[in-house]
Amino acid sequence: MARRVLAAMEDLLFKSKVSETASQLGVEAKFPRSPEKLLAVLRESPPDLLILDLNSSRFEPLGLLREIDGENVPTVGFLSHVQKDLAVAAREAGCDKIMARSAFTRDLPEILSGGAPADTNDEAGVG
Repeated sequence: MARRVLAAMEDLLFKSKVSETASQLGVEAKFPRSPEKLLAVLRESPPDLLILDLNSSRFEPLGLLREIDGENVPTVGFLSHVQKDLAVAAREAGCDKIMARSAFTRDLPEILSGGAPADTNDEAGVG
């Protein structure tokens, strides 16, 4: 059975990168258009990974993290490396792994395939 990834992001460039990389790896990637649809998909059939653009205004990732608390779905969030406060807030809200956008892009194949990213700590200023 193929690995399944659910992604909450609006940025078309990042959607394209995730989609193309997932396709190359044989990973199924879904991009729900709203928080409600994302929650419905997540609860109906939990993915192997949830990717969050921590800057998304549509998905309000901090609220989403709190809402899925207890769902037992691994999460990776990405943001600008200078957004230390947001990284701390995401960690407190339950995000498992927080990465700078550059590290997320660099390590995307490993992230999607379920391997450990090259640098597993402090890319976004938090460990």
